[in-house]
Amino acid sequence: MSRSGTTSLFHYGNTLSGVNANFNGSKPYGGAPVGANRKKTLPVGSFSPNRWNLYDMHGNVGEWCSDWYSEIYYGNSPKNNPRGPETGKFKVVRGGSFKDDGNSLRSANRMSYNPSIRLKSIGFRCAKDVE
Repeated sequence: MSRSGTTSLFHYGNTLSGVNANFNGSKPYGGAPVGANRKKTLPVGSFSPNRWNLYDMHGNVGEWCSDWYSEIYYGNSPKNNPRGPETGKFKVVRGGSFKDDGNSLRSANRMSYNPSIRLKSIGFRCAKDVE
């Protein structure tokens, strides 16, 4: 799977420390050193962007996705750009937040939430098609 043109777990490599993203840095990923647990969101741009110039793809706030959540869908879905099931009760959240440990910030990690819930740790990203 590509992460902004890379094949690593994160767009900056296979480890995750508080230098790379805003999360519970006391629980890093992949042998990275223990770091700060800031316990709050930070302004966008506090960390380096990926190769596509997108900030905070990991950490700060989890990102609502348009996909409905299913525990089994991705096991039998198309490998490239699966759309998720047509209906469901919960929506997918990816990317992890300032509250989560490093493992939760992997883009392959999916969480499910009722779409009516409102939390400081979940947000969304505005996107525009290329013209």
